[in-house]
Amino acid sequence: MKKTRPFSTTSGDYLSVLISLWLPRYGWIIIVPIAICAALGFVFDERLLLVALMLLFIVVPMLMSFLYTYYMLTPEARRAVLRKEVEIADGEYIRLTYLNPESQETEDDGNNKDSRMLLPVAGKDSRVKSAPLRLPPPETIQWTDVLGVRSTSRFTVYLLRGPRLMFLLVPHAAFIRETLA
Repeated sequence: MKKTRPFSTTSGDYLSVLISLWLPRYGWIIIVPIAICAALGFVFDERLLLVALMLLFIVVPMLMSFLYTYYMLTPEARRAVLRKEVEIADGEYIRLTYLNPESQETEDDGNNKDSRMLLPVAGKDSRVKSAPLRLPPPETIQWTDVLGVRSTSRFTVYLLRGPRLMFLLVPHAAFIRETLA
């Protein structure tokens, strides 16, 4: 059984792994129309080269913004980047325990939330305290729902079968090293 220290991942790490999983599966949908327009532009009419460039520089970024909102602004993406501890029993289960984020801001320094610069329209009396978001309950993922395990330079990626939580990122540095007696 492997256990991790508390850790959190960034949304950028989550997005980079998501793109590395998405592109091999669906990247041809983006590449084929651009390649066809470019090939036809070289053979028949140079204006099709401009169409290929428009697809590349206008349509593809719009598609990526759609993918960002579809995948990154979901509760599952929030669960993936929350601070958590993971317990992994290979062949049995993966248990996720979500933790409160560590407060990195102190009351003494000038970086706390209450002393940040406000817009001119917001006075000190007009601040609204928002309730902290609730943490999801601990969850156990059965090993039958693990489709595969990959390793990147910084993470172990557990590919999952589920409604939207597609993978779990665990940094290599988060694993507790077991010492041999």
